[in-house]
Amino acid sequence: MVVSLIIGSTFGVLLILTKRKHRNANRFVGCIVLIIALWQCLVVVNSWGTWDSYPFLYWIPFSNLLTIGPCIYFYTAYRTAQENPFEWRSLLHFFPLLIEWLFFFGSHEKGSLENYQTYTLFSARFLIHLIAVLSICTYAYLSVKRLRSFASKKHSAEPPANHTALRSTSRAILIFASLWALWLPYVLIDQIGFNYYMSDYDFYPLYLVIWFYTVWMCIRLFLQVEIVWVEKSRKRTTLPKSKSDTLLQQGKSLQEQMIQGRYYLNSDLTLQSLATELAINPHALSQTINDALNQRFSDFVNEYRIKAVIEKLNDPQYANITVLGMAYDSGFNSKTTFNRAFKKVTGKTPKEYREQLLDP
Repeated sequence: MVVSLIIGSTFGVLLILTKRKHRNANRFVGCIVLIIALWQCLVVVNSWGTWDSYPFLYWIPFSNLLTIGPCIYFYTAYRTAQENPFEWRSLLHFFPLLIEWLFFFGSHEKGSLENYQTYTLFSARFLIHLIAVLSICTYAYLSVKRLRSFASKKHSAEPPANHTALRSTSRAILIFASLWALWLPYVLIDQIGFNYYMSDYDFYPLYLVIWFYTVWMCIRLFLQVEIVWVEKSRKRTTLPKSKSDTLLQQGKSLQEQMIQGRYYLNSDLTLQSLATELAINPHALSQTINDALNQRFSDFVNEYRIKAVIEKLNDPQYANITVLGMAYDSGFNSKTTFNRAFKKVTGKTPKEYREQLLDP
C-alpha cells in the first residue's frame, strides 16, 4: 500500500508540474490522484494505529473527496474547449470542500482520539461519503455527455484515432464512477448492520481497487502520446484537372497542413486517416506525396516525427526524458522504426546525436 502510494503520488505530481501540451487538463487528473492518495493515507494511519503517537494527525483533513467530481469535469472541459473554460465562478464547483472542512474542524474540540471517534463524526463521514459518491457520479455523467457531444459535432473533423481516444476517455470515466458507486453498499452495511464499527480492513478490497485503477489511469495518461482534439470545419479540397502547374503548390500546402495540424503525433496515422482528416481523396494524397515531395508516405510522416524529437532533444525541459520516450511522444510506436528513421534523416543514431549535443 505504501509503495503504491509513493508511485501514484509521484505520477500525480508529474502530471501537475510537467510542461506538456495538455498541462492544464492534466493538472486536474494529478489533483485527483493526490486527493485519493491523501485519503489512502488515512487508511494507513488507521491501520498502523498512529493516532496516539502523533496527535497532530487528528487535525489533518485527509478526506477531500468532494473535489474529485469537479476535477473530472474540468479535465474534460479543458480537453474539449477552444478557450480557457475555468473562470472565477468555476470555483463554486469546489465550494462543498469548504463545508466538508468546516464540519471536520468543528467536530474536533480537543484533538483527542475520543473526540475524533464519536458517533456524530462517524455519521458525518458516512454523509460526506454519500455526497462524494453522488458528486462523482453526477460530474462523470456530465463529463461523458460533454465528450459525446463534442465527438458528434456535425462539423468535427476528427480522425478515427481521435474518436477512439474520446471513447477511451469516456469509458475510463464511467468505470471510475462505477467503482465509487460500489462504495454505497459498503457504507450502508457499515451504518445499518454494524453501527459504523466495521474495520478499515473490511473496506480494503474497495480501497485497493479504486486506488490502483486511479494510479493506472494516471500512469497511462502520463505516458501516452497526447492527441490534440480539435473541433473545426472540414475543408473540401478539389483536385485540379491540370497537374503541371499545381503539383508543387499541393506539396507545399500539404507540408503546411502537417505542421499546423500536427497529425504526425498520432501513432496510428495512416494514408487513409490522413486523407480523411484533410478531406481529400487518398489516391490524390498519395500522388502528392510521391510526385510533389518524392517520398513514400511512411518517410513523409516520420520526417516530421524526427524533427519533433530533435526539438525535444534541444529543449532543456526534456533533459530527464529518454530519447525513446521522446520518440513515443512524437508519434512513433516502435523502437526499431524510430532508430531506422532517425538514422535515415540525420545520418546518426539517436545515441550518437544526443552525445553530440552533450559534447561541449
